[in-house]
Amino acid sequence: MKLLPRLAISCGVAIIAAFTMSTPLIEEIDFRVSDQIFRFLGNTTPPAKIVVVGIDEQSYSRLNVPFGPPWPRALHARLLNRLKELGAKRVAFDVLFVDPGPDPEIDAALSSAMAQLPTVIGVESTISYVKTQGGTSEIENIELPHERFQQSAELALVGLDETNGIIRTFPFNRSELEAQYPRLAEAAAGFLDGSGSPRPGKRDLIRYYGAGGSIPLVPYYELFEKETPGDRLRFQDAIVLVGIRLRSHTGAAKKDSYLTPFGAPMMYGVEVHATIANNLITQSWITRPSQLIEIAWQAILLGAISFLGLSATPIVLLILSASLIILWGIGALWGLHVGFYLCGASSILIGTPVIVLLSTLHSYLTSRKSEESLKSAFSLYLSPEMLPELQRDGSSLKLGGEKLWLTALFTDIADFTSITEEMPAERTSEMLNTYFTEVMEVVFQNQGTLIKFIGDAVFAIWGAPVKITNHAELAVKTALAIQQEVTKFNSTNRFPPLITRIGINTGPMLVGNLGSKRRFDYTAIGDSVNLSARLEGLNKYFGTLILFSEATRRDAGGIDGSVAIAKVRVKGKKESVPLYTVFETPLASTVLTEWNKACDEFAQTQFESARLRFEKLATAEPRLEKASKLYIAEITQWLESPPPLGWGGELTFDSK
Repeated sequence: MKLLPRLAISCGVAIIAAFTMSTPLIEEIDFRVSDQIFRFLGNTTPPAKIVVVGIDEQSYSRLNVPFGPPWPRALHARLLNRLKELGAKRVAFDVLFVDPGPDPEIDAALSSAMAQLPTVIGVESTISYVKTQGGTSEIENIELPHERFQQSAELALVGLDETNGIIRTFPFNRSELEAQYPRLAEAAAGFLDGSGSPRPGKRDLIRYYGAGGSIPLVPYYELFEKETPGDRLRFQDAIVLVGIRLRSHTGAAKKDSYLTPFGAPMMYGVEVHATIANNLITQSWITRPSQLIEIAWQAILLGAISFLGLSATPIVLLILSASLIILWGIGALWGLHVGFYLCGASSILIGTPVIVLLSTLHSYLTSRKSEESLKSAFSLYLSPEMLPELQRDGSSLKLGGEKLWLTALFTDIADFTSITEEMPAERTSEMLNTYFTEVMEVVFQNQGTLIKFIGDAVFAIWGAPVKITNHAELAVKTALAIQQEVTKFNSTNRFPPLITRIGINTGPMLVGNLGSKRRFDYTAIGDSVNLSARLEGLNKYFGTLILFSEATRRDAGGIDGSVAIAKVRVKGKKESVPLYTVFETPLASTVLTEWNKACDEFAQTQFESARLRFEKLATAEPRLEKASKLYIAEITQWLESPPPLGWGGELTFDSK
């Protein structure tokens, strides 16, 4: 394919990729693959200066708190006092204190404890819907803590943002009302407005340290038991997040549990907040480029792969694509390890194989087109069964030839001009078309290559362009089959009876596509080809229908029923050529013996004895009558003028 069409197709693929890669479905596929990479990387150790205090089943049991009602605020007050004693830096409650408690004194004690230690408590944004005449309207509300606590604690939003059931990104304010409050993790980490510290963007991802339970938990009840040496070390200058962590996943626990990229077990809201706070403190979230950059590089990548797919072979493209997938996998793995999100899973793992598949299909179709061109070029030469073997090597369509050892066959219809002299042209054409269709089909059946029709003659070869070793044997077999088909053709009486003469020779020939670059034909040339044509013409002198050379007989390993008809010297040849014929019904052994003796006596200049034998053979075997008379005429000539010294019994034919 030319450069401009390849560029156009590649640009089209890039444009389609750009639109496709911007869809939520593709983004979700990328996320799912990155989830698997997270799991492959495994858990990492979270920073030590954030501690999660969990309200778990053991705490309910050890502190005798009944399930169902809110956690006693008196315990929260005691917890804050205890954490102050241990030197905690800040406490953040993933808990709502919306309504006043049943005991105002307890609320006062809790408020006082909050004032003694920097404390963050939760507020929640809720959406309610109101039906009006114009439709349904949204009303946003902020559920604030009880007024007593608003003065003694910092307020922060506890809501988290899910994407297809998984928390991946940092929570961001959705409205001006929410913008009045920080997020719980921000407040816990001290990342308040005006702090000047870098913040993650809306597309950046939370760096989790593992699935649920990956952040070590201190059960709530342990803060009320005897102090251990490790407690003070654990909580000194620590940020403490307090929240529900019940394995039962019922009630509030079910509402406050989420899936993360690590999958099961689920993570509780307090753990998510602790993770985000850790990310903010250590500045270690996973950064992500802008959507435009992500789309652009994937579009360019797929466009480039498409361009290569139209240029490279399928094997090369497959290797390049496999290498690209491996490199991307390494890059994505390393990126998540160091804190960078490398998108492109759908492009690399789905888009690339699709392009490779389509490119392979294109290559296959192009190859098929080339094969069809080859098949079209050789469909007149070869049988359909031989074409697949030829299609494995397209070099046969190239201009030029090569010298090969082949067998050539020529046929001609005896007295064709006399037969068709009085026939209308249409009738002659009909006869030839029928003759070629019915009679010459045996060339294909015997793996021959039909080179051309020359008037009423046929030129065929064996051994090229499809290489076969028994080409001489097949050529002689074809000659006999042609004679059988001619007999069938004549038996229909649709046309005047025809006699087909055949000449066969084996030897070196130049074969291939010969001609100009604009037009060429597949053919064979050389002295061996010319000799096969000459042998066809000699049939009329011997009264035979098939003549083949000694080279053909020898190359075939001998031909059953063959008859050594003569040694001839044709025009343009210094050496004599032994000729053979073969009949559909072999000669009787006695006749063949007599013929061989007659030929031997002729070659040994025993002319009188040879003449007597030839005269008897001419009467006894009609198929040898004309050949016998030819020898008798030669004997008469030699009796008048003896042959020259060194003569070996050859017959000389100066005319073609």
